[in-house]
Amino acid sequence: MKLRVLTGDMEGYEFGATGEVVTLGRRAENDIALPLDPRVSRFHSQISRGPDDLWLLEDVDSTNGTFVGRRRIYSPTPINPSEPFRLGRTWLVIEEEPPPGALAAGAVVLIEEPEEQPNAIVFSVQPGAEAERELDAAELARRLGVLRDVSAALGSTLDLSELLIELLRSIMRVVPAERAFLLLYDAETSELEARAVWPVTEGGGEMAISRSIVEQAIEQHATLLLSDAMADARFGEVDSVQDLRIRSAICAPLLRAGEVLGVIFLDTTAATHVFDRGDAEIVSSIAAQAAVAIENARLYTELLQAYEGLQLAQEQMVRSEKLSIIGTLSATVAHDMANVVSPMVTVVDLALERGFVDERTEASLERQLQRLLALVERLKSFARPEALQMEPTDLNEVVDGALSLIRTEVHHEGVELDLQLADDLPLVQAVPTQLDRVVLNLALNAIEAMEDEPKTLLIETELDGDEVALSVTDTGPGIPPEQQARLFEPFFTTKETGTGMGLFSCRRIVEEEHGGAIEVDSRVGEGTTVTVRLPLGTQAPAKT
Repeated sequence: MKLRVLTGDMEGYEFGATGEVVTLGRRAENDIALPLDPRVSRFHSQISRGPDDLWLLEDVDSTNGTFVGRRRIYSPTPINPSEPFRLGRTWLVIEEEPPPGALAAGAVVLIEEPEEQPNAIVFSVQPGAEAERELDAAELARRLGVLRDVSAALGSTLDLSELLIELLRSIMRVVPAERAFLLLYDAETSELEARAVWPVTEGGGEMAISRSIVEQAIEQHATLLLSDAMADARFGEVDSVQDLRIRSAICAPLLRAGEVLGVIFLDTTAATHVFDRGDAEIVSSIAAQAAVAIENARLYTELLQAYEGLQLAQEQMVRSEKLSIIGTLSATVAHDMANVVSPMVTVVDLALERGFVDERTEASLERQLQRLLALVERLKSFARPEALQMEPTDLNEVVDGALSLIRTEVHHEGVELDLQLADDLPLVQAVPTQLDRVVLNLALNAIEAMEDEPKTLLIETELDGDEVALSVTDTGPGIPPEQQARLFEPFFTTKETGTGMGLFSCRRIVEEEHGGAIEVDSRVGEGTTVTVRLPLGTQAPAKT
């Protein structure tokens, strides 16, 4: 397994790890140490192999939690390669390492030759060697058995990496080679790249093979056999053959409809391992089967990628259509609400002038009207987004202003309000009215979630490194894990009378308009915390 760091002071770092359990944390005793992130606990989390070869990510009682996406996890949680997860402020991703025998592109070097070489000869043998021989029944049966086994192996998978490794395994079982390579042409660079090698070299590094031999086989579209390469008149003086001390070699091109897909290259340096014509014929037959299997695997991979691209395009289209519906509905509702609210403001003002209401009622009416007007503006922002005017903003003042509009609800619902606002909190570049909507949304959601006593609404602000964080915590029933991943989708709601637009709106404001992040930490039976993180000293681009 390999882990790559996506963000933070260690961005770009890659870690390789083996074993059934891989530990992560700030201390050096961990398999993966992240000492530069102060929010990572000494022993923070671990990754292990679960059923069906799934990776399981588990938090080990860390202080700041382990997150998959925006969701905090508390039990072993399946995680896919390429799915980002977070420890402290560090985002990481699992990258599957190549299967045993696979090499990264560039790990096998084709040695350049300064001079041109004569044309290759199919199945060339040394002078005095037997050029033709009859196949006895035992040899014929062995070959047929090998080809049958290879055919079954190649037909067992459409995964290209697995197919290539299985191909080399099959060859090495019947041909006395010290090394085996399978090189394929890269579609973008048109260069040969090593996709599999056998056996795997300890510690990796580069391995070299003779470019001259490979190019001869490709040029002639024929399998090339060198029974004694160093004594061969055509290749004996070639630098790569001498440098690599190649005693015997076979190079078979992978041909499909006249096109060369790549080559199979085998070599040996020991005099006791000499290839003969029978070996070359077996490799040539295997190459013919392999070319068909490789082409099928490539077509399957392309089809799978096209299908995944189609799914992504469909999801984007559905999302765009939803947003279009939101804009249309918002424009209609905002228009109708404005027609209702405007006369109400006049009537309330007239009632206040004539002294028909007491001071307490007057304050309540003003707060509710302000909420209605804010809702109208919010709906308009969906229908016709306007340029955002960023300005230095005190998040504590935003919290105080938003709470002043809902103190009646807080009192009426019997909720105890616990404010823990950090002193000397730095200013952030933001649109105060937009953050006000976020705080209102999160606070009202928390109040509505709490049905049983005790009802406590905790709102905290703090400076966390280079971010200012706002957390809203309730003592409600919590949210099941299967619902948490969808909380920020438009139209998704866990409330009977909800619209599914509140958290979607919060996500849009925080992430798209302010360059921040929003995450949820919820446990069934214990409550929910939603945290908003805003960057310091960075002005998010205005959205038009």
